[in-house]
Amino acid sequence: MTNASTTTEPPKKLHGLQRGVLTIPNAIALSAAAMAPVLAVVLNAPAAASAAGAALPLSFLIAFIACALVGNTVVQFAKKLPSSGSFYTFNSKGLGPLAGFFTGWLFWIGYAILAPGLFTAFGAFVHDYVVGTFNVEIPWWLFSLAAMAIVFGLSVRSIKASVNIDLALLAIEVVIFLILAIAAISFAGQGNTPEYFFVSSAPTGFAGVGLGVVFGILSFIGFDAAATLGEETKNPRRSIPLAIAGALGGVGIFYVFMMYSLAAGYGLNDPAKMESFLGDANPFVTLGNTYTPWLSQPIQIAAIFGIFSCFLAIHNTTVRVMFSMGRDHVLPKSLGDVHQKWYSPMRAIIVQTIFTVVIGIGVGLWLGPGATGAYGFTGTIGTVAIVIVYILSNIALIRYFWKLAERNIFTHVIVPVLGVIALAYPLYAVGNPGQSYPFNLVPIIVGLWIVAGVVLYLYYKKKSPEKIAALGTFVAEDDLPLDEQHSSLQTARAASVQHPTIAEESAKHPEKIKE
Repeated sequence: MTNASTTTEPPKKLHGLQRGVLTIPNAIALSAAAMAPVLAVVLNAPAAASAAGAALPLSFLIAFIACALVGNTVVQFAKKLPSSGSFYTFNSKGLGPLAGFFTGWLFWIGYAILAPGLFTAFGAFVHDYVVGTFNVEIPWWLFSLAAMAIVFGLSVRSIKASVNIDLALLAIEVVIFLILAIAAISFAGQGNTPEYFFVSSAPTGFAGVGLGVVFGILSFIGFDAAATLGEETKNPRRSIPLAIAGALGGVGIFYVFMMYSLAAGYGLNDPAKMESFLGDANPFVTLGNTYTPWLSQPIQIAAIFGIFSCFLAIHNTTVRVMFSMGRDHVLPKSLGDVHQKWYSPMRAIIVQTIFTVVIGIGVGLWLGPGATGAYGFTGTIGTVAIVIVYILSNIALIRYFWKLAERNIFTHVIVPVLGVIALAYPLYAVGNPGQSYPFNLVPIIVGLWIVAGVVLYLYYKKKSPEKIAALGTFVAEDDLPLDEQHSSLQTARAASVQHPTIAEESAKHPEKIKE
């Protein structure tokens, strides 16, 4: 029998993803691009203003605070458990296999379903731009397929190239919109007022502000994306928390500033202008035409860049969650394979690409590809699923740190409790019965997905209990000295000869699992 420690065959299916290739700016780029700050203000601001009214900046400020509370949870966990599984790993460790399974199940669909909406939105925006600029009619889905091809190629070939492109596009679009915001505030005159941060500025008071917060939280979905890079980033226990905090803080400030500039520049403290605003299909373009007409073309191009960078970031995030679940054999184990040359989760990328194209074209033809069609519908489904995961993660943080010596009452108990409270109302508001069609289908779709998860969980528990026991066992070891990493890898290689997966061996001998 060949000795596993001396074999010349390259290791397969063990650690998989390429280690230490990303830096803190790379990780910040993924989280910031996943939040898609420009896309969020263009699409979510008008939707939030219909409920929040002139208190639009206040709604986004509250959403920022709520997501910062969740951000604390991600940061605390990432310091201890850097892994591409993100919340899937965190909640498995904090609440046990059952919660870990349903976290992965919801987190996966929450991110996966966002991609088809971005796929259609990109096609719709480019279609409208080409028609308006060149008077040429090309089907939206052709632009979407072209974007998908580029995203596929980048995600297969290089995660580093992907996040660098995200960073470059993000910088361009943010600079353009900040110029617009500064110009709008500078020339707003009586439109500048602190009343935009008063609850009384909302037509229905707290209720209106609360509904506005829902769209604000939707704008922050994706801030945790950097956590999925825990196995590919240098010094992940330090780098990932800094990246998440940096992305969340920077984008949060950008959101509040942009919402204030929109309110001031449009003059939302004037009822007549508010009425005009609510009937405006693209208020930021109107703002640009009013204050910076020379920026009209760049604003539209920046919006297209924002959609593409978000699409690329969400795709890369989703396939890493699928990779982690495949590695643990919760999803088909082939999803845990990586490309032997480029170290990318190749099969997960292929599956997610097919899912995006099929669902994207289907929902796009059904509801329309624009912001109020496929994007809004899939985004709402994803928000409900991900907010449930956020709530579970706050509870998991309390339980995980409860018996540890480094437990801090404020950081590990009070802040996550506040996070649960802050997310409860937006979750209720999105899933509240009586929504208009097709948004009334959202609770049903999420409910059916949970039921499917229950069936799968019971099947695994009966037929393959070792899969449930092994959930979220893989944690990056980049902080270990090189000689210890080498020793750990040799041990893993030997184990892989005798056992199907490291995860299954860990399930059989849980005392060997290293926290």
